[in-house]
Amino acid sequence: MSTINKPLVEAPASDTSYTYETLGYVDAYDAVLNCDYAYVAYKETNRGSNEWQVRIKSSQTAGAVFDPAMIRNQARSCGAQGKPWFQWGYSFDPSPADPRNIQFRVHVKNGQAAEIEMLVQLRKFDGTADEAKSVRFPWPA
Repeated sequence: MSTINKPLVEAPASDTSYTYETLGYVDAYDAVLNCDYAYVAYKETNRGSNEWQVRIKSSQTAGAVFDPAMIRNQARSCGAQGKPWFQWGYSFDPSPADPRNIQFRVHVKNGQAAEIEMLVQLRKFDGTADEAKSVRFPWPA
């Protein structure tokens, strides 16, 4: 987390219908746009059905929703192909003209989701790539 004390984006507060558990947070600064980007991942559980999903909420871009059944299927496929991770939800892939890289990755172990990673690489004032920041946290059981 950056030197800012209060997160720039937070999980919703639990209420009578849902519980929200923060799983991870990352923020980064894009000097070209003079803008902070922040991402929070949280587990959202329906109090009535006990069904859950993981969500990533962003301060500047779209986020992602990780449905357990969909992630289970994709992780099994990824594992069968021998790939260590797959990308999910919103992304901003780098190009020769723009080095920004924003990815949400699901890391796979033995054909099952093991961790989620939020990777953010923005730009320095001159448009070159700044240091990448990432946070990883376990896939909820």
